[in-house]
Amino acid sequence: MNERRHEPLLPGFKEMAARRRELVDDLVSRRIAAGLTQTEVAARMGTSQSAVARMETGAGDVRLSTVERYAAALGQLIEWRLGDPVRGSSAAGGTVVARRGRASDEGARKGRGSGGRRDAGR
Repeated sequence: MNERRHEPLLPGFKEMAARRRELVDDLVSRRIAAGLTQTEVAARMGTSQSAVARMETGAGDVRLSTVERYAAALGQLIEWRLGDPVRGSSAAGGTVVARRGRASDEGARKGRGSGGRRDAGR
């Protein structure tokens, strides 16, 4: 069977995907270091363990609000910046920074949009 490959519409899409993967990998490392299970993080996010597992493995394109809820469930905060790719800075980047104390279940859900459980697996 002939495999069809599509080139990205805009340059830099592959790099953006790699930066998102690095961000999620960093969050997963922080979850493990904190001794939290996927189930515990899912409960704090108001979603299912399987949705957390899909996000962690990179299955699908996860919404920013979902990544922010995941970070909040770990007591972390994501800071976003916008840059000019022509000048060598990232077009969009996220950095996980520590937040004081641990996020409570309620605090972890504060960033939750109206998407609820549906957006966790996208």
